[in-house]
Amino acid sequence: YPGRLRETGIGLTYQRLLWKGLFARVEILPQLKTYINENNNKIGSGFKLYTSYHLGYHLPLFKNRMFIEPQIHCNYWPIDTNTPSSFEEIDNDWNNYFLFEPNIYIGINF
Repeated sequence: YPGRLRETGIGLTYQRLLWKGLFARVEILPQLKTYINENNNKIGSGFKLYTSYHLGYHLPLFKNRMFIEPQIHCNYWPIDTNTPSSFEEIDNDWNNYFLFEPNIYIGINF
């Protein structure tokens, strides 16, 4: 990119247990974007609505003191406004979704 991009937002998450550790999760993250050129000058601002859809399985370990959650994600951002033309030229080479991103979360219960 000809500069950099800063995105700031607060997201909401809803998770639902489907069956014996199998769960589904939806995340919605509205973001305010600030575009900065190579000279560190602000050249624009915009808005992006980022969504993420998860399907995973919760595996408790060591008497439920730890857990592992293998997941598959699908990401989609339906709204992306006010992108400067220099950034948009590069973004047009990519889709506004990303399918089947695998993840493994490892956690500790306190």
